[in-house]
Amino acid sequence: MTDVTGVGLLGHRLEMARGAKLTLVIRARDVSVLAEAQLLSSRVSSRVPRRGTGQATAGVTLPRGCADWQRHLLTDPQASGGLLIACTAGRADAMLRTIIDAGYASARIVGHIEAGVPAVRVEA
Repeated sequence: MTDVTGVGLLGHRLEMARGAKLTLVIRARDVSVLAEAQLLSSRVSSRVPRRGTGQATAGVTLPRGCADWQRHLLTDPQASGGLLIACTAGRADAMLRTIIDAGYASARIVGHIEAGVPAVRVEA
């Protein structure tokens, strides 16, 4: 488990992939986005993810046609406050239910882990 700060969701997923020596897959459509985040990200974005995107996304494959706003949100270090948790597939649904029942309704399962080189693949 890690908090998503400093290098955004993609950067932290990549750190986990490298540590586990596995490929981590993110389904972009399942990542919770706060209301108005798409609009704000397309109009105003911090300079950090734009300047540091290459470092945060080296080893990351984005889907063809990934919108800039979505890439910015996935790499934005200011997307803090969320936790990224990895667990066995058999425990994922129960863990998600526990987190939602504790009052975090926007919690989601956003991906899975596959055998492969240490990398992150974002699917549309």
